[in-house]
Amino acid sequence: MIFRRLTSLSIRHSSWVIALWLLVTAISVPFAVRLPSVLGDHGLTTDGQYAQVQKMLDREFQMPDEPIVLVFENVKSLPHIDFQSSVSDVLVRIGRIGGVTISSPPVGSPRKVRAEYVPAVVSVLPGSSGDKKKALDRIREEISDASGIEVRMTGKPVVQEDVNRLSGKDLAAAERIGLPVAFVLLTYALGGVVPAMIPLAAGGISVLMAMGVMYGIGYYGGLSLSVFVYNVIPMVGMAVCIDFALLMVSRYREESQRLSVSQAIMATMATSGRTVAVSAACVILALIGTFYIRMPIFNSVALGTLAVIAISLLVNLTFVPALLFVWRQRFVSHRTRRSIPGGGTKFWRGFVATMMKRPLTAAFLAILLLTICIYPIHSMQVGVPGPESLPKEREARQAAEAVSDKLQTNRFSQAFVIVESNRATRIRSDLEQDPAVLRIESAKSNMDNGHLLLTVWLRGKESSKEAMNWVREHTLRYAAFGALIGGEPKYHQEVHEEIQSRMKYVLLFVIVSNFIVLAAAFRSLLIPLKAIAMILIGIGASYGILSWLFQEGRFGLEPTDIAIMIPVFIFGLAFGISMDYGIFLLSRIYERYRETGDHEQAIREGMASSGKIIVSAATIMIAVTAPFALAGVSGVKQLGIGIATALFLDATIIRMVLVPSLMKYFGKWNWWLPFMGN
Repeated sequence: MIFRRLTSLSIRHSSWVIALWLLVTAISVPFAVRLPSVLGDHGLTTDGQYAQVQKMLDREFQMPDEPIVLVFENVKSLPHIDFQSSVSDVLVRIGRIGGVTISSPPVGSPRKVRAEYVPAVVSVLPGSSGDKKKALDRIREEISDASGIEVRMTGKPVVQEDVNRLSGKDLAAAERIGLPVAFVLLTYALGGVVPAMIPLAAGGISVLMAMGVMYGIGYYGGLSLSVFVYNVIPMVGMAVCIDFALLMVSRYREESQRLSVSQAIMATMATSGRTVAVSAACVILALIGTFYIRMPIFNSVALGTLAVIAISLLVNLTFVPALLFVWRQRFVSHRTRRSIPGGGTKFWRGFVATMMKRPLTAAFLAILLLTICIYPIHSMQVGVPGPESLPKEREARQAAEAVSDKLQTNRFSQAFVIVESNRATRIRSDLEQDPAVLRIESAKSNMDNGHLLLTVWLRGKESSKEAMNWVREHTLRYAAFGALIGGEPKYHQEVHEEIQSRMKYVLLFVIVSNFIVLAAAFRSLLIPLKAIAMILIGIGASYGILSWLFQEGRFGLEPTDIAIMIPVFIFGLAFGISMDYGIFLLSRIYERYRETGDHEQAIREGMASSGKIIVSAATIMIAVTAPFALAGVSGVKQLGIGIATALFLDATIIRMVLVPSLMKYFGKWNWWLPFMGN
């Protein structure tokens, strides 16, 4: 009923509906372009002991939260005294910048710094006159005037600034590649330029409005937004909204061959409109599941994606039918009538017939191939992204690698233990006997609060299992003494455990909620079970391929761990997007089954009528997401490749081989629902 009312409204007031959407979009544009200004860091943060200790270090011990590291190198072989003089001169000038403090030498390394190499730590104090970006710019001005020495900057603020800047460039580059390719594919799939413009217009409106909404949430709502929001909204918004509109327009062109314009639009909304609504519900539920992981990166990305999906649904239920009605005279031409999608082709009928002749053989071969793709997942290593996520030519990465090479920081890590002064002796004695502890620095005390700070140097870099296990065990061990443990090993341990411990709730929610929606939509128990299982297999295969590509360094890719948030993103996004055209295929089969009662005929005709559009939809989605594989930031690159791979496997092996084979094998049991009969 709601689809009929919305369609009737969109047809009767089509010009007003279009004008309203364009007006709201125009209002959104100034806010959308400001979205980068309210984005923070990656958002991989927790509210555990690490954050608590960081606040105490800043408040009680005047230690910087996120220091900037300056790396001075004597590249011109100056005499030692001249080199030290040049370093001191630069540091004095930097120290005059308001809100900036310096510690030098800063690293506190167990190894002696060589004469031709000096690192220094610079921190921007909170509440200073300038923000971090202005301070970074001032520091860059000062180090650019250094003579006879080379000065490079790194540290979390510098790395994050590079990530933010590259993310904008990556998005622009992906749009330059993906959108023209999508337009060409849409023109082919829909048989004309005018039909192809509708999905692109719908996608553009959805993305701009969603970015405007997220700017409002970040600026006026004060919500911490991850930098990944800037890439994910256009990636998902364009892919999903174009897909929705493609299904709508293709169905309209099919219905318009036998019905009037108004009747064809009404029939489109009653069928494809319902399919789009069910698909959007599944995508939204998949994204809601990620809220179980209590970290800003997942919450803000999920919120941004929910916004763009919800807007995409509204656009396709109102703007698209209005545009179909207004452009009705431009739609039908001799050329487009010859290429009506959905009527079935000899190729697709023959292909489906082949799959259904030997369903078990086809299913076995498909599952075997997917299993081979899944196999490398056993060696997948995930980690928190750092400077190594930047391209090799970026200064922040080069400086970080110089620190690591010169000071061998990949062999040890720094942890902080804060304890009440009257209990510190026992803990220090225990630490001194610990074989995992390299050394303990002189304690710092805060007389006002009675706290003592112990800086502990551990074996293994901060992301190593050795260091993470140590902080986990000693957090529990020292809890009875009221001691708190922080530092980078603690940060890595908390991030890993938050994601790993909460992921089971994400899986449970997404699977159960999608099962309920699909069971209600298709009046079946087996259909949703198979649909969910096959999508999970496809996602697992994409994980395996991603691991094989990046950890082995295939095809010129730099060997690296998978960024820890990427598997979660791929699961939430690929699950929802794959479900999109999966529901479209099942809807066409379900329509035929309700009309004929013959499940084999329903499979053949449903596959034949939707095969071209499903392949086109998947190809367009891949065209929109795959260009992110060229990104400079490794996490964005991994996300683009992972989603594109999952969609490719789902649209080919799963949708075209497994679905018809298994549906033929299970026969009428596909449509069985308890208490409802067949």
